[in-house]
Amino acid sequence: MPFISYAQNFEDVMLWRALKHIANGCYIDIGAQDPVVDSVSKAFYERGWRGIHIEPVPHYADLLRSARPDETVLQVALSDSDGTLDLNVIAETGLSTAVEAYARRHQEERRFELQPVSVAAMTLKSALPAYAGKQVHWLKIDVEGFETQVLRGWDSQALRPWVMVVEATIPGSAETDYAVWDSIIVAAGYRFVYFDGLNRFYVAQEHAELEPAFTAPPNVFDDIKLTEHSSLCSELLVAHHAREVYLAALTERHIAQIQAQAAAQAAQAAVQYAQLEAQAAQAAAQAAAQAAQLEAQTAQAAARAAQFEAQIGNMLNSRSWRVTKPLRFIGESLRRIRTAIRTGTVVSGIKRRSRFRRPQPSQMPLPQPHNLSPRAARIYDEIKKAAATGNASGKAFGREEN
Repeated sequence: MPFISYAQNFEDVMLWRALKHIANGCYIDIGAQDPVVDSVSKAFYERGWRGIHIEPVPHYADLLRSARPDETVLQVALSDSDGTLDLNVIAETGLSTAVEAYARRHQEERRFELQPVSVAAMTLKSALPAYAGKQVHWLKIDVEGFETQVLRGWDSQALRPWVMVVEATIPGSAETDYAVWDSIIVAAGYRFVYFDGLNRFYVAQEHAELEPAFTAPPNVFDDIKLTEHSSLCSELLVAHHAREVYLAALTERHIAQIQAQAAAQAAQAAVQYAQLEAQAAQAAAQAAAQAAQLEAQTAQAAARAAQFEAQIGNMLNSRSWRVTKPLRFIGESLRRIRTAIRTGTVVSGIKRRSRFRRPQPSQMPLPQPHNLSPRAARIYDEIKKAAATGNASGKAFGREEN
């Protein structure tokens, strides 16, 4: 299982390498600061270890209490005597210090704003009487140049951590500054075993078996996994965040372009649809008009047919139509006779039937109707004339045949 490192300089990796055989161990973190970011204790806490945090800055003390409710948080500054001291707080950094010279340098060189506060001060001995004689597996001191005062207030006979880690450079610099306090630790029966460029590691002489764990720096065999909470990843995180912002902006522009294109296409489609809809409405209106016109024409034709049928019915039912029925029959017969005479289709029949000659229709006396209307009388006269004409033509045709 990978070891997730949170510390700023792999301090937790080195301590775990030496102490991973300890189950549910104990630690003291002096200058603990944030419960996650650059925390030396976070990886141990996740593996069941518990300890005590000493943090004078109110903001970070509150964070520790909130994140580690099952651990002790002392909101005090450690010194070589009990009382109070002036602390220069530099917000959102780990550079808060009781050393006035370091605070002024941060202000002048980095333009940091200082927030002077008065805090309670205690010696390590008076702050942790309950830990006297108990097993403490590691103790870390990171107090921004105030290490000497902290170590002077330590009772090395009552409190003997197996491993001690002490920041050994001038704050914000690679320049070492441990000459004064190094002798205090060595004199207490500890052996220097490792320097990581920032901190010096010491092992109690009664736990010399841990020394081989510090012969090599953190490496691939430690199976380390970093998180975004480590300072080692800060530049990568900044670059990654910048790239994310760039990609997000690029994606947003691309999405905006796609949306604009889609909107333009939708608008064009809407126009085309409106045109098609207008054309369809126009065609429907024309079809409706044509259908209405055709329906009107059909209605007119039906009305004319009904009118004509009524006229025919009236005519057929009229008295004149009944009276002239014989005349219509005679007229139709004469038309047929004239047609036969013109075409010569009756000559042979006349010869065959000459011995049985019957009176021709023209020789038959027509009945004299009475009480005819003026129109019927005119029709009757015309029929008589037609009959006379047909009789004369027949006689002439017979002479020519003979």
